[in-house]
Amino acid sequence: MLDSIIKLLIGDMEDKRAYKQMMKRVDALPKDYRFAFRKIQHYMFSVGPLGGGDMTIFTDLTMFKDLVDLFEVSAAEGRQVLDVIGSDVGKFCDEFMRASVTNTETVREKLNKEIMEKFNKEEQ
Repeated sequence: MLDSIIKLLIGDMEDKRAYKQMMKRVDALPKDYRFAFRKIQHYMFSVGPLGGGDMTIFTDLTMFKDLVDLFEVSAAEGRQVLDVIGSDVGKFCDEFMRASVTNTETVREKLNKEIMEKFNKEEQ
């Protein structure tokens, strides 16, 4: 019960650690990538997922980690940030969120299928 109260008051410490680790990776990016990441992150938090729905911290972290991965690889390849995100950054963000939501739905569908197969087999 105490754990539940602590999580309610201060949040999940593991999520906070993961977020801080991710932001350390962001801080290690080149200046232009850091700037773009922070602006994109603000946009995504402000707009939320396309088509509504809840944007949980897990989804946020997964989506933002994917963005950091993309930026790290692109920076290592010597690409300019605008070559990666294009001139319509809002469109890039919307498509990136849409892809993340689609990936989440695919994982959700796989989970449901596996559970249903497991319990349908046991009932027979």
